[in-house]
Amino acid sequence: MDAHVFRALCHALTPRLVGAWLDKIQEPAPGVTSMALALPHHPAPGAATPGSSRKAWLVLRAERKDPFLFLTRDKPAAPISPSAPVMRLRKYAAGRRILSLVPDFAERRLWLLLHGDAPAGLAPRSEEARPSALWLLLDLREGPALRLLTEDHSPHPVEPAWPAPDQLEEAYRQWRDWPVITPALRRVLPLMDTPDQAALLEDLRMGGGDLFLYQPVDAAGAVCDNLEPRCLLSAWPLPPERRPALWPDWQETASDDILSLTEQAGKLLVLARAGRDAAGLAAAPLLRQERKTARLLEKMREEESRLQRMCDQLRDAEALRANLWRWPADARLPFADVEEYADDGSVVTRRIAIDPRRTVREEMEALFHAARRGKRGLDHVARRRKELEAELARLQQDRRGILAGSLPDPRLAAPAPTEQAARLPRNVQLFISSDGFALLRGRDAKGNGAARRMAAPHDIWLHADGGPGSHVIIRRSYAGQEVPERTLDEAGGLAACKSWLRDAARARILYAEVRHIKPLRGAAPGTVRMDKIWLSREVPVRPELETLLAPAAPEPE
Repeated sequence: MDAHVFRALCHALTPRLVGAWLDKIQEPAPGVTSMALALPHHPAPGAATPGSSRKAWLVLRAERKDPFLFLTRDKPAAPISPSAPVMRLRKYAAGRRILSLVPDFAERRLWLLLHGDAPAGLAPRSEEARPSALWLLLDLREGPALRLLTEDHSPHPVEPAWPAPDQLEEAYRQWRDWPVITPALRRVLPLMDTPDQAALLEDLRMGGGDLFLYQPVDAAGAVCDNLEPRCLLSAWPLPPERRPALWPDWQETASDDILSLTEQAGKLLVLARAGRDAAGLAAAPLLRQERKTARLLEKMREEESRLQRMCDQLRDAEALRANLWRWPADARLPFADVEEYADDGSVVTRRIAIDPRRTVREEMEALFHAARRGKRGLDHVARRRKELEAELARLQQDRRGILAGSLPDPRLAAPAPTEQAARLPRNVQLFISSDGFALLRGRDAKGNGAARRMAAPHDIWLHADGGPGSHVIIRRSYAGQEVPERTLDEAGGLAACKSWLRDAARARILYAEVRHIKPLRGAAPGTVRMDKIWLSREVPVRPELETLLAPAAPEPE
């Protein structure tokens, strides 16, 4: 996050967060911290009407390369146990109200003044203890931290110096002395004329204005953010020279709604990327097993070639037997010339090398023995090769399912699961929608429960309305991710194909978030209640979807 984007975000956050109560602090992923907030009177970002929601989450990813901060009204999943620093924040900061915000945009730090007395565990142990206040520091490079500061050392708003038009060239060369000349700004200023450079700096100094979000789009103009979430957020319109060459086409979104635009970018850059990192961690055991299986398969192929060469010796053995009358029983020859019939009926002569340690008869018997051994071994190796090929295909399919966001349980612990834990249960089917979303469908009542247990709270659950049927789960990378209508229809079609409406032309499908689906205690397996319906939609029933959306195993690496 560039410092100028951070500055615009801080200005938008200040009226929202002053007076907000800091609730539970969680760790959605390593290096990512989410803080639940009860806003005083403002709606959360993206709320439909003012006051419609007071709950919001401030999400911070702290790192030196690509940090980010944003406010969202969709609760981030917290799959891992919080670390010791996060537990410390919970102990001393949770349950306090935010009194004021002090941004330090040049250093990309945001100070939050918390109400209440200084905690005993943080207060200095001295006889002359001075009154101090508790500050929560959100540092985009180092992460969140608590600071107990006296009034003399409390942070104060500081506006950095901006270069005048006649100082611009010097500021560009001596950028270390001018914090406002950020790395992103240094990359774009040389591409602009001198008047445009001065105008851009003046706009940034005055503040306000739009942010610009850039996302890659496909040939149909749809944003490509599912399989490889990526975007670029800027405080100024980017010239074509600064847009990544790997993105063939772009969608530029300019808006003065800073919170909404940073939320959209943050979900892709932080939450979706954290989900993919967790999926890569879960897929690592399968990748190791896949490579091991590929090596075994290569050895089986080499062994199969060796045994096939042994089987081919049967021809030499039969030729020697047919011509054995030509030599004495104890004849030892360096080679034997044998006569055979060609395909056209003519007689041809072929030379066969003889082991000098054997007679011609012993060579014939050794060749017959080797051919018999090769035939027995070839049958066994062929069966084993097919088993390994099936195992490799299954491992590749399971790994693809993990990377698509389907396996295993999204509430991953830090250690990678075992190979068996990362595989899809037999009573759950995996499909991949045309938009790249992973779809899970239960094969039976127990499979319905297994699919639901594998889902995250923000995933979409669906079922045919009015009768029995399979449960289908649409896996999402993060809460609030948009699901295309094509994926909704395909998932609904899969649910309808295995329900009481499978013979109908169209079916009514109910959609709900998994967090609103509760199993009924004491009821039959797979029986649930819906606390809140997210969507009701009529979809066409297409049995061919089961074949079209079945994941194909990729080629071995």
